[in-house]
Amino acid sequence: MDIRAVDLNLLKAFDALMNERAVTRAAGRIGLSQPAMSHALSRLRGLFADDLFVRTATNMEPTARAREIAPLVATAIEHIEAALSLGAGFDPARSAAIFTAGMAEYAEIALVGQLAQAFAREAPGATLRLLPAGIAIAEQLDRGAIDVAVAHLQNLPAHIDSMVLLRDPFVVVARKGHPAAAQPLSLEAYAAQQHVLVSPRGTTSGALDRILVDFGLKRRLALLVATYLAVPAALAASDLVATVPRRTARQIAATAEIAIMPLPIDFATTVSMAWHRRAASDPAQAWFRAMLTEAAAEDG
Repeated sequence: MDIRAVDLNLLKAFDALMNERAVTRAAGRIGLSQPAMSHALSRLRGLFADDLFVRTATNMEPTARAREIAPLVATAIEHIEAALSLGAGFDPARSAAIFTAGMAEYAEIALVGQLAQAFAREAPGATLRLLPAGIAIAEQLDRGAIDVAVAHLQNLPAHIDSMVLLRDPFVVVARKGHPAAAQPLSLEAYAAQQHVLVSPRGTTSGALDRILVDFGLKRRLALLVATYLAVPAALAASDLVATVPRRTARQIAATAEIAIMPLPIDFATTVSMAWHRRAASDPAQAWFRAMLTEAAAEDG
């Protein structure tokens, strides 16, 4: 295929469809009308001799061929953008870019306040988009669905760079006036409480439970919830306690009558940030990673 005969704008349309999985949203992403995006999809199907995207009940699902093409197209677009911006640097105050992070729920709670403030101050025309961090972090970064991942990250492939972003110790939270808040908790007294566990995947134990076993202890998990958002209501209505990272505890205490107590054991969550190596020298992405690093450094 002679590239001189290909409208390279079609690759932008493909990339937008791959990220948005909907014709209307993809059109808005790159400034096209919905009919123009539909026409671009038709031309893409002819160019690649494949349906590329198949309509389902909820979105446009990419075919195997589209998934194969996607990382190559995303890389090509980023290389073109990098070439165009060479020597120009990056001015956040004039940027209208969309910066996307895939975040674990805890990381979003811990960092969103500082990030919103930083974007409002330094890049008021830019958009910060926070998405749930999926299981396939490397695949999300490969196809450009996210710019960075902020989560508990392990076993990343060599082309994904990463760094530890923050370490946050766990504390115990309970309603104000809870009997356990009257004096420092021993490990035995802690284990004897009725506990709430935040378990997004529904698992019935966590890393802390495995540590307690080493001390010959076991806590009773009376309630499992999927998100931290459910914790304040559960605590307010009962004598349950929850063990959460300190930043999350402070967020909860700011909106509810919650007591914060030290956890009688050294236990912390470690959150890392990861990005694709192709974005390592991109000025806009370097700025975004700096914003995340600064937000994490603030002891919120």
